[in-house]
Amino acid sequence: MLSIGRRVAIIGVICRTRCAKNQGLMVAMVKDSKNRTRAKPGPKVAEEDIKHERLTLRVHSDLIRILQKRADERNMSRSAYVEGLLIAWVQADPRNPKVDSKGKLVENAPSPLEQMNANSMKFGAKWADFNRLYALLFGQSAPEKWVSEPQDHWFGQEDEA
Repeated sequence: MLSIGRRVAIIGVICRTRCAKNQGLMVAMVKDSKNRTRAKPGPKVAEEDIKHERLTLRVHSDLIRILQKRADERNMSRSAYVEGLLIAWVQADPRNPKVDSKGKLVENAPSPLEQMNANSMKFGAKWADFNRLYALLFGQSAPEKWVSEPQDHWFGQEDEA
């Protein structure tokens, strides 16, 4: 180990010590640590855009490897990739209220029930698209009663359904 010559102020003699040893002083000569909170780099996030909820999933390690590979292909974190999948699924279901690309409800957007009553053709086309997705993922059509009996299935507003 290296020896370093130090002049100790209190004693006044040159004392050769190893760095790990006490240098003969009554008090440790280490600065007090300052508790500084460091601001995260990047743009500030508006209070209403802060994500307060956390979703934890326990999944098989093989699934994690696949999700990580697909996220890497899109140059995204795995969390952002899965969040994007969930938002796309919510946006595809015509019974859900309109959400933006971050999953936040769009203000002043018509409710799904209002959209269904205002333009049944457009709502029907969206339902057909969702039904195809549902069939691809789950191997069966989405239950028709989800649309024919909207009072029994959430349409985005507790008062209207």
